[in-house]
Amino acid sequence: MYGITPQNRHVTSLTQQFLNVHWDRKSSLLLGYSGGPDSKALLYALLENDVKPSLAHVDHGWREESADEAEVLRKEAAKLGCPFYTIRLNLPKKEDVARNARFTFFASQIPSHQALLLAHQADDLAETVLKRILEGAHLPHLSGMQEVSEQYGMPIWRPFLKVRRSEILEFLNDRSLEPMLDPSNVDPAYLRSRMRLEIFPFLNETFGKQTTENLVLLSERALELKSYLDRKVASVKVQRGPWGTFVDLEGLERLERRHLLQNLARQESYVLGRELLETLLNWVEQNLEKKHLIVKTKKIIVDKGRVFFFSLSAKDSFSTF
Repeated sequence: MYGITPQNRHVTSLTQQFLNVHWDRKSSLLLGYSGGPDSKALLYALLENDVKPSLAHVDHGWREESADEAEVLRKEAAKLGCPFYTIRLNLPKKEDVARNARFTFFASQIPSHQALLLAHQADDLAETVLKRILEGAHLPHLSGMQEVSEQYGMPIWRPFLKVRRSEILEFLNDRSLEPMLDPSNVDPAYLRSRMRLEIFPFLNETFGKQTTENLVLLSERALELKSYLDRKVASVKVQRGPWGTFVDLEGLERLERRHLLQNLARQESYVLGRELLETLLNWVEQNLEKKHLIVKTKKIIVDKGRVFFFSLSAKDSFSTF
């Protein structure tokens, strides 16, 4: 412990409940640490539970002062007795590129730890769900982030997904903890910032109530649907060979067929657009023979309820026949 005993322990108790379920109490834990409000709150909630995590900090190199901030965090880690790992990147200001680089660094540090902890919270989850709704994601994939998942070959834990941003700020205020504030979080050039500063306040004012809780609930229900469909299609035999993949969709409902085809496409590292996917499903339902289309490097044939995925050379482009 670091000597602070606050009265309000709500966030601390939620973290404890999560650890009681998932942590083996032997292995080290790795915390993705930016020093911002969320990750600082998670760090000190862990400390209050007598857990001293390793800290992994990524300096994207987008701001001149970020190197100084990394040094401040290193000193904080040393004071707390937490191992500290950091890297400075030099990448273009693209969120997807930065995310991949960030997770690659985390993955390089994970072998000696049970899991990577990230401090995404309920408001982050609500933003993700709303974004996916507006992007037209399929129902089972509206769930966004999960408390326990696996990405980049490592277990990822998010203990704060049921914690509101306001609770985190209250937690920090009670302990007189000063987080680092990243200017990009209020930069309207980033979609996340616009959602946080403009879109959600507008929605809350328009509907006269907080929308975050309902979006979080929708995420939970979508995850239940995904888990259910995963179980339903798990028994379907998928045959694979040097020529490609084959599956018989007879006996499945349209919703199950859609889910299975999406899973197969994802495993083959390509995306079936909505129109193409529905076309395939229509062909299957109509029991058509020898219908086919080409998606990037895959030729997909539908024949009496059976679907074949054949590999093609990379030079082939999309066309329908």
